[in-house]
Amino acid sequence: MTDFWNGSPALRQRLERVVAVIDSTIGSSDFPLRETAALSAEAGGKLLRPALLILGSSFGPGANAERIERLAAAMEILHIATLVHDDIIDEAPLRRGKPSLYATVGVKKAVLAGDWLFSRCFLLASEGPAPEGAAPEDSKGLARLIGAVCSAEISQDLEKYRYSASVRRYLRTIAGKTAALFSLALHAGATEAKAETGVTQALRRAGYDMGMAFQVIDDILDFESAEDVLRKPVGKDIAEGLCTLPLIYALQADRKGMDAILSRGMRPGKAVTPRAAVAAARRASELGGVERARADARRFTQRALAEIERLPASGSRDELMSLAERLLHRAY
Repeated sequence: MTDFWNGSPALRQRLERVVAVIDSTIGSSDFPLRETAALSAEAGGKLLRPALLILGSSFGPGANAERIERLAAAMEILHIATLVHDDIIDEAPLRRGKPSLYATVGVKKAVLAGDWLFSRCFLLASEGPAPEGAAPEDSKGLARLIGAVCSAEISQDLEKYRYSASVRRYLRTIAGKTAALFSLALHAGATEAKAETGVTQALRRAGYDMGMAFQVIDDILDFESAEDVLRKPVGKDIAEGLCTLPLIYALQADRKGMDAILSRGMRPGKAVTPRAAVAAARRASELGGVERARADARRFTQRALAEIERLPASGSRDELMSLAERLLHRAY
């Protein structure tokens, strides 16, 4: 269990029950790779999506604790499944500092394991006590989200090593990959608890902006975080051909110079050497790319905080506001 929530004991207790549901769902199956898949589920994530769903559920009068925790577990299993497929696409040997499922069992088995995790997600979303009509709506939301994630991943993969300087394209990609899941988590929790429409819509918007800020900061960390903190090499995204916001702003500032750094480090098969990736990350920071991206993350966070302020005063509202600020200033 992550220590990210040590300062929120009540929420941490709920998340411990969510982890138990995840362990039970994965471990009780006869799927041949269940033990390996379980290791992916235990690889040290922050459990942000289930936490957001639980927090969202606190804004309505009709939350069923067991149902909410099952949905929160479904949300996290969905996230894990997307990471398994991400690692296959990126040919990533590590995930959170440990061997990825792809590196452990190979492409074919990892694909099947990811697909199986998706099936566990839908199983949890469709089972358990729920208000009439809620389970199908939750499943539809998850299905739409998977479609959005797949579309964003395909778009990102098609752009690899092109290093496009399009901010709009980047924002569209992270909206599908990250912001949609944050938004769904808060909105689904509130809807499940029968919160008022104005509350559910404010939470949906807040989740979207928190997700956008989260991903921008995540991409910034690839340029400046220490490897032992981030658990991946600095410049890893650049080496894998990904053009994130700090690099986009650097390319806008000095396209010729950045292209020269990247082209010198390009190996056959388009991969960029780690040394060139680090050099490109350093130069992007010097050109102000990191600070411009951080300013965008701050704007998204301020938008999220404005939506959260619309919510009824409560401990959960305070928790959400604190979380938005913590995610903006985090180091990993």
